Amino acid sequence: MLLLVSKVIEKNFFDYTFLGEKVSDYMWCAGIILGTLLLKKPLSDLMARISNGVTARFRHVQRDSRLGTLMRDPISRLLQVILYYVALMHLDTLLDSYDIYRHRSGHKVVSVSVGEAVDHVFLFFFIIFLTQVLARVVDYIYYRQINKAQHERRMDRLQLLPLVKDIAKLLLWTLSIFWILGSVFHVNIPALITGLGIGGVAIALAAKESVENLFAAFTILTDKPFNTGETIRLGELEGAVERIGFRSTRMRASDGSAYIVPNQKLVGENLVNLSRRDTRGVKVTVNIKYGIPHDTLDAMIAELKTEIKKVMHLIDPLEITIDTFGVNVLQLIINYHLPNPLDSETTLAAKKQEVNMLVYNIVSKYKAFSEVASGEVKVKEG
Repeated sequence: MLLLVSKVIEKNFFDYTFLGEKVSDYMWCAGIILGTLLLKKPLSDLMARISNGVTARFRHVQRDSRLGTLMRDPISRLLQVILYYVALMHLDTLLDSYDIYRHRSGHKVVSVSVGEAVDHVFLFFFIIFLTQVLARVVDYIYYRQINKAQHERRMDRLQLLPLVKDIAKLLLWTLSIFWILGSVFHVNIPALITGLGIGGVAIALAAKESVENLFAAFTILTDKPFNTGETIRLGELEGAVERIGFRSTRMRASDGSAYIVPNQKLVGENLVNLSRRDTRGVKVTVNIKYGIPHDTLDAMIAELKTEIKKVMHLIDPLEITIDTFGVNVLQLIINYHLPNPLDSETTLAAKKQEVNMLVYNIVSKYKAFSEVASGEVKVKEG
């Protein structure tokens, strides 16, 4: 008898209605929200394992945990939003019975209920977090492709992939913004696109330099005057190309400085690709005091030519000429060439040091030495 009464009370309690909703609905709502809060971290770990398991099913993909790491947070946030919405939907009658906005215009009344506001807020965050999930997928595909290109030494793909990734993510977020404007804020998308088309000329004029740099980026990628990783010289700037972007290209100088150069500048000015030369010219300037006899000077130049040609790795031509006459000295210019690239056993600095010391010893022997200065490296294209 007591058991029967207990069941009746229990049944009546859960069926009891408060503010239009049953007690069971309130309990379902609270239980789902509490469960989501408690299981947030386990859900994140589960999503990471599922993501890693998906990649493991593809035989051509080496198993790694990067996808799980990338997807853990956005998928966790997406699931939480969905579960919170499911919880609140158990109270849909209650939420629809209260208005957060009401406006009367003549005989027409415009109102927005709490339930409608919840729907719009949920849809907003759902689109945002779903876009984040898809953006992380793009990041993972880029990560896989860039590793493959590095392994295969595909310089063209290494140069193109960062730009393709940026374009894909830009299109993805653009579509998401239009989705939010149309579904959440009820903006007339066709009319908006028409308005953007009309204002496109003004936007294009205002963003003229950005558009020029964008088209210059495509010119660089198609014409390929240089690839990522190659060293280039543009006027006084010299460095290795690290990345080609929408607007600019990033270069890294030998001293670690980073140069950000607009793409239009790279296309519109004379550019030297130092990595594609097969020889490297080096210039040495020797200052000789006046008073040295002509035959002594001839003998010194002849000995310089003979001894410098014996230096390993040097290639023709070797030129030694009197360049200018100063106030107290005349300048002897030595131009020699090295193969590019050098073998792994030597460096440019070591080879320049070897030649400079040889020049110093020979000129000192003739008692005509004033100073030996290694000049700047001149580029000679092969």
